[in-house]
Amino acid sequence: MTEDFRAEELIYMMKKIGLDLAAQIDCCLKNDEISGIQVYFLVYLLRHHSEGTYLTELCRETGMSKATLSALIKKLREKDYLYFREHPEDIRKKEVLPTKKLLEKREVFFDKARQMEDEVCGALSQEEKMQLWGLEQKVLAQLIKMERKEKKDRRLIYREKSFTAAGTV
Repeated sequence: MTEDFRAEELIYMMKKIGLDLAAQIDCCLKNDEISGIQVYFLVYLLRHHSEGTYLTELCRETGMSKATLSALIKKLREKDYLYFREHPEDIRKKEVLPTKKLLEKREVFFDKARQMEDEVCGALSQEEKMQLWGLEQKVLAQLIKMERKEKKDRRLIYREKSFTAAGTV
């Protein structure tokens, strides 16, 4: 194998893992009311922002575009899992908070997410998980560096492109 071929295989494998992981999340976590991706997003919110957070903060943390997050949150608001609270000093800023309905389903969602996470990550030892985390951080840092170097249109960066597919929301 040539070096170029290995790089190609590596990039396609990363893409395949991303797609397969999204499919597993949807398969393992969906219910009659919401998709698995929506459940996992709610689990993320409950784990990291149970007291609320802002859209901008979520964009920074997840790498999703504001448009994608807004659409996702809109759907979850319509299903009574999230609500907005306006910022007292700036009405344009809206804090995203869990509803009573979401808080009541918290443990069910947590249990399903933990089961899925344990199964997906069960193939790796703790040391391998730490190594993979480090490698993922290096690849992500390189992609961000490339993005800045290219100075492309900042309105649609690669992280946003990957999350704008209809199935993600």
